[in-house]
Amino acid sequence: MKNIFRTFIMTTLLVALCNFAFAFVPGQRAFKLLGEVLNSDKHPVHLVVQQKIDMKDIMTPAAYAALSQGEKFRINRIEYNEADGIYAERNTRTDGTGKVLSDTVTFVKGGYWYTIDFVHKTYDRLPELPGANAPFAKTLVPWFSQRPLAGYDAETDRDYDRLVKDGQNLDFYFARDTEEWKAYRVSYMPIFEVLEISQEVDGEKAFALPGADFGPAPNPSMRAYAESLTRKRQ
Repeated sequence: MKNIFRTFIMTTLLVALCNFAFAFVPGQRAFKLLGEVLNSDKHPVHLVVQQKIDMKDIMTPAAYAALSQGEKFRINRIEYNEADGIYAERNTRTDGTGKVLSDTVTFVKGGYWYTIDFVHKTYDRLPELPGANAPFAKTLVPWFSQRPLAGYDAETDRDYDRLVKDGQNLDFYFARDTEEWKAYRVSYMPIFEVLEISQEVDGEKAFALPGADFGPAPNPSMRAYAESLTRKRQ
């Protein structure tokens, strides 16, 4: 009996030590995500994330009460496609009923920076500007200037790697005890859930230029951002 008990104790300790040895160190999963999974210098990246916004968090109680049930939520769907040195970011915003409120794609191609509006069937085009369009992983690099933290979030039942910059947090969420990336969140903003991630990019679709039925029209957001980039260069 003593030998059986001793064997059981040794086995339990061995399993515990193995689990400890193979545990993820803080930042390990986030560094791999940035340097390998999302690194479009190594392979194409197709990523779709979605964020659900409750309008009561950004509106006055009276204004919120006046909304229909469907209008009380906004769904932001963002699709990134990165391949062959060009990057496309498509943003589609709907309300709680599925009504499309806005749908645009932005990318740099052939020396020009495009924003295409699929709702109004218009497009804007400017000469390519440095920094006008960047791969998703590159926008995250500044967060990695400090050692990440690791933890468990009971609300989502997920592990996380946390990065801190200028008093804000960037959390990458993973399925417990795995490297499977599930979501990310910046500070207290609504969480972005990962819907799709792969190395398959449909370049013809993702970087398609506007059709003949699309007309030119200035895009205010694009123009304002272009002005800010120009000022930074001066």
